[in-house]
Amino acid sequence: MTTLNEEMATVRSEVEDVREQLRAEVPTLFEFDVTVGNISYNTNSDSVSVTVEPSSRAREQISEQLGGVNVKTSGQLEFEFRVTTTDAE
Repeated sequence: MTTLNEEMATVRSEVEDVREQLRAEVPTLFEFDVTVGNISYNTNSDSVSVTVEPSSRAREQISEQLGGVNVKTSGQLEFEFRVTTTDAE
């Protein structure tokens, strides 16, 4: 039988693993440099939210891709990933 402290340590480790995976994978979704900001777990909706902001080079990269047009960026994007489970057989 595990103790509450052991279970909490396991959960913390799993959440940290998810954070590391999101920090590595989310930037690959964009064709320009982004910075992953806050990553938070919402127990009420069993989801993880990730904020993403264009990096300092993003405007230049986007401008180059669009043929030199002037690009303005502001704010951030927020993604919410729902946690899903699969039944192990």
